[in-house]
Amino acid sequence: MMSTSAPNTGTDQDPASQVSPTVVQHLSRHPSGDHQIIGLISLFTTAILVVVGAVWALAAVGGWWMLALAVAVHLTASAIVLAEVAAVMTDQSLTMAVIDRITSRRRARRDRPGTR
Repeated sequence: MMSTSAPNTGTDQDPASQVSPTVVQHLSRHPSGDHQIIGLISLFTTAILVVVGAVWALAAVGGWWMLALAVAVHLTASAIVLAEVAAVMTDQSLTMAVIDRITSRRRARRDRPGTR
């Protein structure tokens, strides 16, 4: 015998059509996400260049004491990068704070009358 119920039209009966606000919030893109990526890439690149510079100095000097300095530079750069990654993961980006500070200064200068 055939059922006389209405076909599933994407209303309350279809759980796939019901999107919770939490899912929508997670799917929406964070407005500062692009800046965070640029900040992380810049930080990673700078850290790599600093470490390469320390290794180059080690090769140029060739002393055992320079090895300790190169290792210290490497550990410091690694700690800074890990701290920034942790900060980005908790939405407390350190580079984002710097970018916000720079842009707010530019906006303040632009909004002041009589300045360029």
